Amino acid sequence: MKKRILILSHDNKIGDAIVATGLFKPLRAHWPDCEIGVLCGPSNAALYRHHPDVKWLHVSSSRNVFARMWASLKARFVGYDMVVHFGLNLANPSEQIVLKIVNAKQRFLFAKHPVKPLPNDVVMDGDLASPHYSARHMRFLQTLKAAPSSYHYDIRLEEGNSELPPKHGRPLMVINSQSSTANRSLSIAWIREFVTAVCEKYPTMDVQLLSASPSHEAELTEALLGFGDRVRVTQYHASVSHSLKVIRSADVVVTPDTYAVHAASAWNIPVVALYLPNGPTTVWTPLSDTYVQIEASPGKVVSDIGVPEVMNALHQMMASPQLSNA
Repeated sequence: MKKRILILSHDNKIGDAIVATGLFKPLRAHWPDCEIGVLCGPSNAALYRHHPDVKWLHVSSSRNVFARMWASLKARFVGYDMVVHFGLNLANPSEQIVLKIVNAKQRFLFAKHPVKPLPNDVVMDGDLASPHYSARHMRFLQTLKAAPSSYHYDIRLEEGNSELPPKHGRPLMVINSQSSTANRSLSIAWIREFVTAVCEKYPTMDVQLLSASPSHEAELTEALLGFGDRVRVTQYHASVSHSLKVIRSADVVVTPDTYAVHAASAWNIPVVALYLPNGPTTVWTPLSDTYVQIEASPGKVVSDIGVPEVMNALHQMMASPQLSNA
């Protein structure tokens, strides 16, 4: 009888979803006839929708508890043998509701259920707050005796859905400036100063900036007028798929602590990652062979990281492959 495994990804975070894509190949290698399902949100559904190893996709239309309940109910009708929850927030009633409605035969958790633990729960607890987030995924695979020698993301995207700007035969830097909060995002002024420095330092490099909304696209376009065809702003797309395709074409990526760090890692692209002070630089370390991590000074935000510091790190990284600074 085929095993049916449900991966919970309903936090809707794109970066977490990229990390989760590393599960599918090892699971299918261990159980070739298993059927994998994912319960996710509308933003991170693009990471699963076109993956050949995902058979069932249950999309919660929002973070609203009723939307999650409806998606969980659809998952229940499939009838899963196993459900896996990688979060540590089981005290959240919404998480408990999802697990209860899914009603899988066995639950794999990273914390003991605080209200209703079940006799066949597998609790993979331990010091998992410090290691890289993918350590939880490896722990799950190790529990199943299905772990590979190393963990690799496996992004699959629909092809031919949107046109990418043509490359001109020059190296391409992709810059993602926006995060979920203002203090982790790069300001328009910072971007203009940085792009100016890049164009002066690397006259043969093209620069492409990702836009997070129509208004952000307009702001970037206005701020970067006069740079010619070497600097382009990506047209905003509602789906993250287009931005992921742009990142895939990059030779180097510069970004705050966002999904773009993990997207670059998926294709082993050199990345400069910028963090808040005391940020989760260990938990979210890029998995690219070549990367640099820079934290803002205490009491500062990401846009306070000086452009000269980033340029110096970029120069060192490009001159010394496989450099990894934290």
